[in-house]
Parts: sequence; structure tokens; C-alpha cells
Amino acid sequence: MFNRRKSKRVEIALPLRIKLLGVSKQPSTIKTVTRNITPLGISMELPVTLINGVFFIQKGEPSVNLIRYLIQKDKEVELEITLPPQDEKFKARGRLIWYHFGSREGDAAYYFGAGILLKEMTVEEKKKWEVFARDSALETGKVWQHIQLMSTMTFLAGIIIFLGGYYSSLTSIAKSGVLLSFIALIGFVIAWWQHRSSMHLKKHKLF
Repeated sequence: MFNRRKSKRVEIALPLRIKLLGVSKQPSTIKTVTRNITPLGISMELPVTLINGVFFIQKGEPSVNLIRYLIQKDKEVELEITLPPQDEKFKARGRLIWYHFGSREGDAAYYFGAGILLKEMTVEEKKKWEVFARDSALETGKVWQHIQLMSTMTFLAGIIIFLGGYYSSLTSIAKSGVLLSFIALIGFVIAWWQHRSSMHLKKHKLF
């Protein structure tokens, strides 16, 4: 069974045009965005509506009966993703490997979430996608590294504030310094872990 957590995911919203194959001879093009990507595939969400116990995709003409699509053995798709910064078009065929329905608290609408494994593409398209996914992951790692630096500086600032308040007998200021350093420490640990994951991928050439 395919493990959707196996590859490092990069949270990024890319314009996505997708066709659910097998439900009609001329499947509708559905426009949405990716939620995250890996070198192996993508995940996405679509708004859906519930009519007489059946989920339909709200976007696209005509409406797509998701149940009819999901009962197929091979849940294949055609997709086109727009890649920044030059709006290059990446095209491939893929297969749904997991999906779920849900709704968010306070929202009466439903959504359909799915993960797509990229299967068929040209050699050129495959290379283009792998380069983009790798660069996106490494760029995310740089952001977390920057957050580490900012957290370190904030932590030190908190220590200085604490010492100033402590030696001036200003309890409230001293407490503020402790709180600031504590928050900065939490931020540093989170950023360190995320950056470590990105560097692990680079070291072992998983991207």
C-alpha cells in the first residue's frame, strides 16, 4: 500500500486544472489549486455539494458525480499544473491513491480531499517536475533557517529584558522577558526540526 507520508511534502498552492477520467467521454476540466506537493505527486481539495445523498463537484460544467468516479477500479486523472515564476505548464496523468470527504468547523459546505500519484509524463516533464519539487523544498528549508536565526535573536532579547527587569526590581518586565524567551525557544525548536528535515533530504538526495 502506498504511504502518503513517505515523501517530504511542501505546502504550496499551485494553479491546477484536472480531469477525472472514466466518468464521461469528454470529462469536464475542474480548476483548483494544490495543497502540497512531493516529487511523486500532489494533494488537492475540491468544494463539493451533497444532493440526495450524492456528492457533486461544485465547479465544472456539467457537475461531476464523484461517487460514480470513485467506484471505478482505476481512478485516473489528467492534470495540468502552472509552475512559477514563468507560468510553465506541467502536464501528466495520475491516479488517486487516497481520498476523503470532510467539512470544517463553522462551515456548512463539504470538501473532497485527494492525493494523486503522478504516473505518465514525458521525460522532459518528469525532469521539470522533479527540479521544481526539489527547489521548492530547499527554498522552504531556507525560510525555516531564517526563522531559526530570528528566534535566536528574540531569545537573547528576552534574556536581556529579564535581566534588566530583575536587577531593576521590575517584576512585570522580568516576567515579560521570560515569556518572550520561552516563545522564541519554541519557535527555534520547530524551525530547527523543519530545517533539519529539508537538509536530510538534500544530504541523502531524496529530492
